[in-house]
Parts: sequence; structure tokens; C-alpha cells
Amino acid sequence: GIVMSMYALLRNAAKPSMRDLEVAFQGNLCRCTGYRPILEGYKTFTKEFACGMGDKCCRVKGKECGGGANNTDDKLFKRSEFQPFDPSQEPIFPPELQLTAAYDEESLVFRSDRVTWYRPTRLEELLQLKADHPQAKLIVGNTEVGVEVKFKHFLYPVLINPVKVPELLEVCETEDSIYFGAAVSLMDIDAYLRKRIEEMPETQTRLFQCTVDMLHYFAGKQIRNVACLGGNIMTGSPISDMNPVLTAAGVRLEVASRAGGRRSVHMGTGFFTGYRRNIIEAHETLLGIHFQKTTPDQHVVAFKQARRRDDDIAIVNSAVNVNFKPGTNVVKSIAIAFGGMAPTTVLAPNTSKLMVGQPWNHALVERVAESLCQELPLDASAPGGMIAYRRALVVSLFFKSYLAISRKLCDAGIMPPDAVPQRDLSGGDKFHTPTLRSSQLFERVASNQANHDPIGKPKVHASALKQATGEAIYTDDIPRMDGELYLAFVLSTKAHAKITKLDASEALALEGVEAFFSAQDLTEHQNEVGPVFHDEYVFANGEVHCYGQIIGAIAAANQTLAQRAARLVRVEYSELQPVIVTIEQAIEHKSYFPDYPRFLTKGDVEKAFAEADHVYESSCRMGGQ
Repeated sequence: GIVMSMYALLRNAAKPSMRDLEVAFQGNLCRCTGYRPILEGYKTFTKEFACGMGDKCCRVKGKECGGGANNTDDKLFKRSEFQPFDPSQEPIFPPELQLTAAYDEESLVFRSDRVTWYRPTRLEELLQLKADHPQAKLIVGNTEVGVEVKFKHFLYPVLINPVKVPELLEVCETEDSIYFGAAVSLMDIDAYLRKRIEEMPETQTRLFQCTVDMLHYFAGKQIRNVACLGGNIMTGSPISDMNPVLTAAGVRLEVASRAGGRRSVHMGTGFFTGYRRNIIEAHETLLGIHFQKTTPDQHVVAFKQARRRDDDIAIVNSAVNVNFKPGTNVVKSIAIAFGGMAPTTVLAPNTSKLMVGQPWNHALVERVAESLCQELPLDASAPGGMIAYRRALVVSLFFKSYLAISRKLCDAGIMPPDAVPQRDLSGGDKFHTPTLRSSQLFERVASNQANHDPIGKPKVHASALKQATGEAIYTDDIPRMDGELYLAFVLSTKAHAKITKLDASEALALEGVEAFFSAQDLTEHQNEVGPVFHDEYVFANGEVHCYGQIIGAIAAANQTLAQRAARLVRVEYSELQPVIVTIEQAIEHKSYFPDYPRFLTKGDVEKAFAEADHVYESSCRMGGQ
């Protein structure tokens, strides 16, 4: 994945910047090597390639690497050993493997026993499909539905892939807005908005700037390459990164249906009607989104707080869209939207109402903080936990918005330069990823050191080249054998309970399911397992002692079928008492580990010393010899 991310970056930019490199790896997780050596190698392709020590580099000071000593080096390879990178000669997908492009332009239908997948190419066809199948899911990047199907085991009988419908891929600009089709990818939106930000006056692009700033932290680049904004809106996640921005901005949406034709709706008050629900009807299709150009007296800012900077969902996010009376800091209108504080993206209309007509200053912030705490209390039982922290974030993120907008008003001369204390100004800054600065030094060995002598040499991992080139063989690479079956486990959903019923009849009725195994198929001795003491079971025998304990196993023709069948095995339980989850409860109910302590002994130490011909004794003291 890391190699392919770098390959994709070089295909799109022959000489990328360090920022391009950082963004390209947002979605790659490495739990073994660490990012420093990976980026150390890949930064050789960038414009800024130089020693990671910057102006402190030994060579800048006229010395050898390592402070002048000639026994260290910072090169892990010789460039002469590798073919130089030539953008015009890099490998591409072999055109001869594409026998025809006809299927890329045709409407397609794929059917299985449970699911039908449509790929229409005309808007009329798409609208007819939605009229015939109102509950059908539209798939573009499959970044949401794919997770639901694979990990939550949802079943959607009808799926529609509209990526060939021209109206959903349209990008056009009018005097007051930029329109993006609902299926335009997030990266394409980002690229187009960045281009227009450079070309247009700053006062007109504040919503655009807010959008690209938020898109940077929207999942990883791999997701943004395929995900679309329309899917984000229609999914309606309460912690969506973009929905607070769009809600605060009150963007206009174009929707259409076979029976009702086209109509426009606005995101804002009343758009979301419940958890992952909105006012767009089931038979309607979202066609596109209008991003309004801002005015000189309008400011839009947004912030996101997550557990980590990149590729993470938000804990709480916010967006503020404020219009001031011309040439003043008096609030004319304002919309404040939050994610992570309710089952939907929510506005704070009461707080907005008290701000209208008020000067934008510290006294207003105090009133807003109190009002937001009352308007968005967040119930103590709300999903996601961290109730107090999320309540505090609502006020904190608004304060950051206040500081960011105040600085712009000060720069424009609308507010006095000292309106915000100097020590507070940085609070309005967004996080900026520092440029990678690193260096690895290692001992330079003698030129006559034998090749088979590894001492002092930076050694390449034994499997590194096979892994990096994709030649390493993993379990899933092993060819399927004739008659091979896949085993899927049936796992306990209780932590401490007695199994009262185990019924696999529904699973065994599926075609391709060959067998179900449980403790009943093994003798008591065969079912026992353990490294020393055989005190565990292959399959739970009458009782389960932890969540996820193996109860049984399904053998089927393939992985998907086996896992589906395993979920159909019915297991009924009877909860066991008492429930013990703390040490105090264990003591109270005298629940102790049996036969403790245990000893493993071999031979008789005392007897061995007694029978030894010679005994050598020594003693040492702290600091002694």
C-alpha cells in the first residue's frame, strides 16, 4: 500500500513537494517500520530533497557527516546501483490488456442470489431505478456502504453505481457560486477550489478556503480519491467533517425524481430530520451542490477535534458562518453548526439569535459560551462517551472561531489591533504539519570487511525486497486447492453464561455449507487444549467464560459463505450468577484462581548441593568487585 501510494503520487506529480508526500501517506498505517525511514527514502523524489538536518548539516559547515569524523555515513544505498527515475518511462497499466472500452460506456447489471448491482449511464435511467427501488443505495466510492456490508453485515438488495451519469459529474461556475455534481470526488473538488482560490479575490473564496482546510483532514487521500460529497451528505453521519460546514453555509442542493422533476433544497435548519435521515425523499436523487461565493463582510471558519490529526473521525467539529454589517464588527446574521453533539449535525439557533445586532468582542464570547452550554447540553448517556470533554469542545471550538475571525477583522482595520490580546491570537491557528526533518547516521565500516561479516553494517531486512516489490507470498496468495473448504467460527456473544441451545440447521440449509462442528463432535480429551495444562477447550463445552470464545465452526465452500452461515447459527444462553467484574467482587464471592501458587520443579536442588564434590560460593556488594 505504501509503495502504491508513492507510485500514484509520482504518476500525478513528477517532482512532488514534501507536503504532497505527507498528504499521500495520510491513509497508510505502518505499525512496524515506522514512518521516518519510509519518508526518508521517498523524500529523495521531492523538490526539497536535502539533508534532514537543514542548515545544521555537517556538509554545510564544510565537514564530513557526523561532525567531521570520517567513520560515519548517512547513505543506505548508492544511487549508481539504481536506475534513475524518468517520469516518461515509468510503467503504466498495459493498454493491450484492455480488450475493449465498450463496457465502460454501457449500462450494466450484475445479479447474484441476494443482490443486484446497476450501473446506469443516463440520468433518466437513474431516476427510473430510484422510482422502482426507493430504498436502493447509491454507491460511488463505497466508503460507507462497503464498511456496513463487510463489518456490520448489512444487506442491501439493490445497489446503484451512478459514476457514468454525466449530470452527477458536472462542474460549472456561475456569478455567485460553483456547482459540483454529487458524484464528483472530494479530491477533484479540492483541486478545483484550490485553483479558484488562487485566481479569485480572497473575499469571495472564504467558504472555498474553509472547505479545502477541512478536506485535508477528511479521512485519507486514498478515501478522498473515490469518495464524493453527495454520499457524505446523504449518509448524514453526526460526526461528518463536511456537513457542519455545508449546514452553516446553508448550501443549496439540486435534487430530482422521475415523478417530481427537479427542485432545490437548502442545508440548514430542518434539513436533517433524524439519525442519518434528511428531507430528501427516498425516490429522489441528489444531483449536486452549490458552493456560494462569499461577500467582503462574510467570514466562514471551521475546526475539527479528533484523537489524531490525520485519517480519524471527529470527536466534535464546528463551523461558523457570520455576516457583519458593512464596514463594522456588528453581527448581521450568523449560523453555528456542530457535529458530534446530537444524532445529527445541529445548529445553535438560540445562540445565533442573541448574537444578531451585537458587536463582535470578548463580552459577546462570554454570553455565547453560556448560551451554547444551555443549548447543547449533551445527555450523560449519549453514545461515544466523553460527555464533559465534548461539552467543553463546543465552547473551545467557538472561541477558536472567534479568534480566527477577529484576527481577520483586525487586519482589515475594522477592529483595533489590540482587540484580541497578543497571547490569544495563536489560538485561532489551524494545526500545520511541520516539514519532515530527520537524519540517520551509522558507522562506516572498513572497505576490506568481508561481505559475510554483518558487524557495523546497516542490513536490509531479509524479506524487505520481496515485500516492497509485491513478490512475497502470503496466505491469501496461495492458490485454491480442489475441494478446499473455508472454516468460520461461531463466537460467544456472552462473557459468562451457560449454553442452553445450539442450532445450526438454518446455516446447514445453505447451499455450499458442508458441516458444523462443536464440542459434541469431539471426545472430552480431544476437546481439551493448552500448552502445559490442558485446561482450555477447542469449543466451549456447556459454558462460555469470555466474550468471543469459540463455540463452533462452519465449513463451507468459500469465506463469504462460511462467515454468513456462522452468523446464522442460533445460540441461546442462560446468564450465570454472580457477575464478577472487580477484584472486590471476586473477594466477596471467594472467586480465586485454583491451585495457586503453582510450581514447576525438576530435580532436587538441595540434594544436588549436598552430594557435590566441590561447592563454589561468591558474594558481591553494591559498588564492589
